[in-house]
Amino acid sequence: MPSSPQDPARLLALAAELEQLGVPSREGAEQVLGHFPEIGDRETQVALDAALEQFADTLRAIDAAAIEIAARLQIAARQPGAGGPRSSADSPDAPRATPHAIPDAPQRGGLFR
Repeated sequence: MPSSPQDPARLLALAAELEQLGVPSREGAEQVLGHFPEIGDRETQVALDAALEQFADTLRAIDAAAIEIAARLQIAARQPGAGGPRSSADSPDAPRATPHAIPDAPQRGGLFR
């Protein structure tokens, strides 16, 4: 918990920016996985494939973290200490926003496990 009240408008603005971060992260992961170059050398190819898969996983993790933090900021903006309106969605039993599911990437082995 922050020690001093936060401006709800600033929290909501930051949440909106974080939500926008997810779009290019998601699209970037798709693009990376769509461009697997063929090298020819098997060992180098395995290492490159593993590195590209790791990079795509990192982009997906950025997307998921941004969505989760944005949801927490939106909740914090509605807390009484933040000066924002309190709604029934703030109750402990209310459903919480969850990040997009990150599908398990196939593991091919290699250097980046």
